[in-house]
Amino acid sequence: MLQQVEVKELTTAEELEQLQALDKEIWEEAVLPTHQTLGAIRNGGILLGAYYKGELVGFSYSFIGFNEGQMYVTSHKLGVKQVYREHGIGELLKHTQKEIAKERGYDEIRWVIDPLVSTNALLGFKKLGAISQTYVNDYYGELHDYFNSGLPSDRIIVEWWVQRERATDVIEELTENAKPIVPWEVTIAGLPAITRFDTEQHYTEDAYTVAIPHYFHKLKIESPQLAEDWRYKIRAILTTLFAQGYAIVDVLRGEQHVNHYVIAKRSLLAL
Repeated sequence: MLQQVEVKELTTAEELEQLQALDKEIWEEAVLPTHQTLGAIRNGGILLGAYYKGELVGFSYSFIGFNEGQMYVTSHKLGVKQVYREHGIGELLKHTQKEIAKERGYDEIRWVIDPLVSTNALLGFKKLGAISQTYVNDYYGELHDYFNSGLPSDRIIVEWWVQRERATDVIEELTENAKPIVPWEVTIAGLPAITRFDTEQHYTEDAYTVAIPHYFHKLKIESPQLAEDWRYKIRAILTTLFAQGYAIVDVLRGEQHVNHYVIAKRSLLAL
């Protein structure tokens, strides 16, 4: 199927109307206003659509960001029509976004993800080779949509280098020798749970692994209290490790209940 998907930049009024309809279908919330998307793409932003047999089935929306003297592409929204997910369309959109960003001279693409959503983590760190070294508590404030309601909107900032290659050999070696930082278990109800983490300890290993649920949205439905427990414990783990000089560099596909972040010393990756 993926060979029949065409990705192109969206610029016309008709294309932007199609984008709004798909945006509404995917997120079930206020859609991106046309004046905003037009303003972004006319000032360096990148708005991409993925078409399958003439139908818009996915999109990626980004604008230009600036922080501490560095300009980069801020990838704000990526969505794929539900029936076409798990076919690689999201990854295709990201690679096209990267090529355009590279041609325009940008060094980096950034976006934010919920650190507990494995699907987004696997795309960013496993498939694309990005890293993360920044955790933001309650990034968006209180959200009420299906995906986010009921919990703080914590996010990690994903950084994807455009002009340089990933240190693949180093990361593979670190991944092979990474040690679990805290144990996890399966509850009587058959749901994954993580144990307490010591935020006062100084961590010295080159790399660690940290479990995250396979299906966090499903866990939220079945046990909101356990989902909240995951939120605050992962917040403590990642905030502590990032502050001590570590970064997420990969994701390992794990057992039935969890996947695992690989978190390594940034100094070993020349970050």
